[in-house]
Amino acid sequence: MTLADRSPRRWKTLLNNRGQAAIFIALIFNVLFVFFAMAINIALVVHDKINLQNSADLAAYYAAAKQAEMLNVIAHQNYQIRQSYKLLAWRYHVLGTMGLYQQEPSPVWTGNVSDTEYSQGRRPSLCVTYKPTWQEVPDNENLCNRPNLRIPPLPEVKVIAGFLGINHGIAALSRQLRLQFDIQCQRLGAYNWWFAMSILHAYRLDQRNRKQVIYGIAKNLSGGKDGDFLDLDGSSVAAGARQTFLKNLTFANRQSFETGGGEFKMMNSLEGIDAKEWLPEIPITPTLIYTDVNNEPGCNADSQPISNLPQRPGARDVLNQPFPQGLQASNLFVWKDVNVLADSDYQFSIGVEKNPWYMPYMGIRVKTTPREIFFPFGSGLEMSARSFAKPFGGRIGPWYQSRWDRGSKTSTGDLVDGLMAPRVSGTNSADDTRRLPNYSRYPGDTLGLASNLAINSLAGLASLGISYDSYKNIKEDITTGSPNDILAWDGGSGTGPEVRNFEIAALAPDLFDITYYSIEPNFSKNYFEKLKANKTALGIPFDTPVRPDLGHNGSTIPDYSVQQQMALAKSRGIQKNEAYYFVRDKTHLLTAWLPGVGAYNYEVDESMKNFGRCAMPDDALKFKNPGSCVAGGGRTGYSVKMVSRDALLSAQHKIGGGAAPSSILNPPKTNDGW
Repeated sequence: MTLADRSPRRWKTLLNNRGQAAIFIALIFNVLFVFFAMAINIALVVHDKINLQNSADLAAYYAAAKQAEMLNVIAHQNYQIRQSYKLLAWRYHVLGTMGLYQQEPSPVWTGNVSDTEYSQGRRPSLCVTYKPTWQEVPDNENLCNRPNLRIPPLPEVKVIAGFLGINHGIAALSRQLRLQFDIQCQRLGAYNWWFAMSILHAYRLDQRNRKQVIYGIAKNLSGGKDGDFLDLDGSSVAAGARQTFLKNLTFANRQSFETGGGEFKMMNSLEGIDAKEWLPEIPITPTLIYTDVNNEPGCNADSQPISNLPQRPGARDVLNQPFPQGLQASNLFVWKDVNVLADSDYQFSIGVEKNPWYMPYMGIRVKTTPREIFFPFGSGLEMSARSFAKPFGGRIGPWYQSRWDRGSKTSTGDLVDGLMAPRVSGTNSADDTRRLPNYSRYPGDTLGLASNLAINSLAGLASLGISYDSYKNIKEDITTGSPNDILAWDGGSGTGPEVRNFEIAALAPDLFDITYYSIEPNFSKNYFEKLKANKTALGIPFDTPVRPDLGHNGSTIPDYSVQQQMALAKSRGIQKNEAYYFVRDKTHLLTAWLPGVGAYNYEVDESMKNFGRCAMPDDALKFKNPGSCVAGGGRTGYSVKMVSRDALLSAQHKIGGGAAPSSILNPPKTNDGW
């Protein structure tokens, strides 16, 4: 460096050049900040969009879960009708035929446990006036001993030597014995008709009560507005879904929603559809045959349908007289006609079948206009999301027949339960033996209670003692103030007579039941209390009692569930080991969908090792769980899954049995944003 280079002017020039870099750095920082702000905003937009979709998904899932809960209640009520029908059939085939001791004795007396046809099984004639089972029956009564039994009249002693007073005494005693014989004989027909009509009418009342609950719930699901309906707590599902949506939103999404820049819409696929369209009833025409006494001299058994009152006037007098002289059964006379009140809920039915072409699902449509942190001015960016979720995997009950074509009002094709009573139609025959109550114990069963094993499936029947008094109230209307019980009941012991335990064991779940029904093991704790507390809000008629499973009595036994039915049968050893079709472990009720290996795997395969199992039941827990299984096990009833709009609009649904693939009858509307 020269001396000139060291001059003050030169140094000043160098010093003046130092500020140029700062200018460039400031300019570059602005550009970098813009890119940074854009990146942050894009990330926030993506985040808010994902959050909006996730929140909509959660809201749809919540709403579909509430829909599934209501379907589970309907499914269990439908199963309760099945149990009531099984009770009717057992009383008819077992208690009604155990009086057969001669010629073709009941399997209970022969010890026959072969699953073969009993000779009197297809067309039994109910007779309950036999010893030793029925306690009030006089000794040596034998009208039920064999089919079409004939007992000749007692001979009448004539007065030959009138001058001998002893002859008059013998003749008077003879007339008295003949009169007593005739009175006792005509009472036999009265008692058989009374018992037969009582158990049939008890079934009529029970299935009516269950149907009222089913259709109350179904109308609640279908009768709301703007996608809303009430859940089991009596709360608005739309309000709950909206809260679920809001609580999962980001700050920006929620702020824009609450300041008027958002929208929340809910769709219920069942809304506006008549409950009997998507859940049609299965009306049936059951009847019974009972053993009467004809008008010929003597005491001659004469089987006839329950639509006919006993032939002897004295028997009808017994039916009319009040307890304890008579049977106080005059209120049953009007019900002997199977078609009485056929257009009402008194019509016999085996419950409902669900139309598969009406699919339950819930839709959520939302909109927000979040304004991100680096968009401080102007309106926010409008975002929208749409989500659908549906209940699946549960079973309300079997179709009556195996096929359901799209547009058909009911199922068609082969019978699912080939032993079930005929569906009501214009061609019902009075001679059709299928009208006599029977049912399949497992899929494909051809015998049901016509089997020796089925009649003799319960241990201890031969030594069972029964009182008529245990059945005198089962024919009374089911009302809020009554015991609401159709099982045998003595009204005072707190536990009921021993035959009550046999009835519970007989109607407990079997292989057919777990194949076609969603059965809640502990309905009493998981659904009943809420259902009862909110029945009026849910649309159940105010005068309709809501009841737990059969086994309760409304007072001393207020709560009862299927798992208690099973536990009673097991603890007392009532169900014989040979009766393979009984389900003896409550975990075997866990037959609903379980996730397979991997996400979104809804197939049933070998990997589903928890099917019908439970590693941790809720027995020891204070709070009960649907299915009575907390962890490591299966499910019962409907689960929930997300479903795409394209799937709902598809024309390839294979949901009608053997029917051709087609579209559902209630797809999302395509012209209003759904």
